[in-house]
This record gives sequence, structure tokens and C-alpha cells, in this order.
Amino acid sequence: MRRGIPRGSGAVVLVLAMALLLLSACSAGPVGGTRFVFSRFGDGVTQPVAVQLAGLEPGHPVVVSARVHTRAGWMSSRAVYAVPPDGRVRLWSQEPLAAPFPRADGAGLLWSLTGRSLSQSQLEAQWVFDGLEVHLTASQDGRTVATDMLHRSALAAGTSERAIPGSDLIATGDPEASEIAPTARVGSLVEAEPTPVDLRPGVIVIDGDDGGAAGAFAAHMIAAAGFPVFELPAFVPAGQIPGSAALAVETFDSVLSWFSSLPIVDEDRIFVYGTGRASSLALWFAANDPERIHGAFAASGATALQCTSTAGSPLLIQHGEPLPCANPERTIAGTDILPLQRIPGPLVLACGTADSQLPTACDWTRAGEQVRGSRDGDSFLYADGAGHDITTPPLLPIGLNDLPPATAQSTEDARGAFWALVLGRLSGATRP
Repeated sequence: MRRGIPRGSGAVVLVLAMALLLLSACSAGPVGGTRFVFSRFGDGVTQPVAVQLAGLEPGHPVVVSARVHTRAGWMSSRAVYAVPPDGRVRLWSQEPLAAPFPRADGAGLLWSLTGRSLSQSQLEAQWVFDGLEVHLTASQDGRTVATDMLHRSALAAGTSERAIPGSDLIATGDPEASEIAPTARVGSLVEAEPTPVDLRPGVIVIDGDDGGAAGAFAAHMIAAAGFPVFELPAFVPAGQIPGSAALAVETFDSVLSWFSSLPIVDEDRIFVYGTGRASSLALWFAANDPERIHGAFAASGATALQCTSTAGSPLLIQHGEPLPCANPERTIAGTDILPLQRIPGPLVLACGTADSQLPTACDWTRAGEQVRGSRDGDSFLYADGAGHDITTPPLLPIGLNDLPPATAQSTEDARGAFWALVLGRLSGATRP
């Protein structure tokens, strides 16, 4: 299935039920007077929410502000709206007079928060592991007329994580694990808590980037939805410069053997998800091991195995030797596209037409779609006006602040649509 992301679709596209919630909003404040009213689908930091104000003075613009305290200090966002005759401002349907987003957006004040830059460890600590309180304020004619607090639970809420050492993989007896040091941390197992009792599709998240594209975000997003995840760093050992060491095929194979043996994992429904620069790795593993890998998810990356530099630095090694990879400066037409037609289950790829980091992202996606052919369950998203960082879960103010407002909002829309498809395909693969 091929589709684009229509402008104005909003970041709340994660669930269709949001439309019903918008019609039957639940007030967070007392009835009567000027007040905030929230429509929400859970309290998680990435779960849909829409904001409106009721009881405002018609004809007088209202300034709506949001502030949150993070590990690096305060972040804030601000928008100005005209107030219609009924005294209600519905952020999901009314365009702002001034805001860091040009179109109506029920949660625009959340993903457009700005403040001091956070390090990678702070980003993960804040948005994956910390909850936060959003302080909302509405002012008319320089006077505060309403305040409220919106609680947002951490992305990792309801999940557990534990490091998986090499000894766990070696214990399976898989010969591919024989070269792994017993004390080495191979990756992490992330699960819903409490652990579901029924068999579930599993996902191996290959972590290849930083920022919101880091594997921690995708792993906990998927685990919170009830699916077990193995988070595997693409570039090892830890602590080296990203891209300075390639992932061994043997490491992935031993992880796959161990992961598929877990009691909760449906070994016939294992997916791979590549974040950032590891998107092509996920596609490579899915295409080269169709008997054990069911489907794949990736966004904003190449659909060929490219080297990490023009000098030929490899992404993958096998038996100590680098696997062939294409010079990243070669044209798409002159590069071998991965044999995506081999993947037996769903394939979800996404790209942004305004991707400045990889301007050819949608050309790569289109080349992959042509090789793949038409398959039930597939989705190829060509997000109109979106930038590069689509893999970050929605509603997180990460990787958007340096973009033009229209690009930032389109990227946020694409994140919501992409993640709705990812979680939908996993749910659809769950067998009774």
C-alpha cells in the first residue's frame, strides 16, 4: 500500500479513536469559567492529546503557553489564537495567529517545546525514563485567565529492561555465539511489565543513531505496546566513535536465536526495525534471512547496503571480513537495491520529501518499492514536506526545533502516521 501524508493530518493520527475523543472532551478543570479542556488517549508522553480552552472573552486574542522542567532546565512553547464568539479555542481545528507551527494542531505546544540542548544521555533520561508535568497558562489582555497541569508518563512506563551479556547467548549452544565474550553486553531486552502471558511478535531493534532515533526510543515505544524487543547496537563496541566498528552478522544471528527461544516470542513472527543509519541493516537482515525474519520497519534511509564512507568502511562484517557495500556517492541507479521481495511479511518504509540530511531518501524508498512489488500489508509513506527524523516517536520535542515550522509540523505528522503503521502491523501479526 502506497500513501502520502496529507498536510494537516495532525500528530494525533496514532489512533483513529482520537476523533471520538475530540468530540467528547474530558475537562481537567472545574465546570464554568475560563478553563483548559483536554482530550486524551492515555497519559503517556507519546500518546495523543488535544488541548482546548473554554470560557474565554470573545474577540480578545489568547496567548497559550506550555512549560516543562527537564534535566537541562525549562523548556517552553507559545501560541496566539483569535477567540471566536463561542469563547472556545480548539487547538486541533483552529490555526494560530502566531506559533512555531503554521497549521492547527491539538498537541503542537508539546512537540514544539524549546530550551537548552540536551546531551544524548539526557535526551534518553528525560523522554524515555522520566515523566514530566506540563504547566499550561492562558492569558488575555496581559492577564492570566486559566492555568492547568498536564501529566505525561515516561515512555518507559510499564516496561522493564535488562542487559543481555554474551554468556546468555552462549548458553543457547548456538555456534555463532562462540566468539562473543561472556561478559560483553550484547544488547538489552525490553519487555512490557507485567509480561504478557500470550505469544507475541518480537522485534529486534538495530540501534544505529543518536537523538530521538536512538534505539532506546523505538524499543520502549514498542515494548509499551506489549511486544518484546531486543535492542542491538549497530556499531560496537560501546564507547567508540559511531560508525567506527561494524556489526557482525554472527552477533545478529546469535541474538536472533536467543530472542526467538524466549517463551513469549512467536518465533515465526519476528520483525527487525532499523533506526537512523541502521535502517538498511534491518532491511539486509530481513532480506537475507526470510526463514526467520517475518517483516521489517525503517524510515529515511537507503534501501541498499551502503558503506559508511567513500573509503569503503563497512556496515557489516561476516567471519571477520567486511561484506560488500556501495560507495555512498554512487547513484541509486548504479547501486544494487536489497532483494526486499524475499521478505515474507509486512514491510513499512517511510521518507520525507523535505529531507535535507538525505535528500534522496524518497528516491531510495521508491527504488525499494519497485523491487518489492505489490504485497498485502506493505506501506510506503512519502511524507509531503517532512524532514529526515521520522523514526522518533510522536509528540517528543526532538529533532524539530532547527527545522522551518512547516517542515517541523509535517515531520511530526509523519511520525504519528509511521508509528501507527508499525504498531498496527505488529498487532495484526499477533496470532490468537
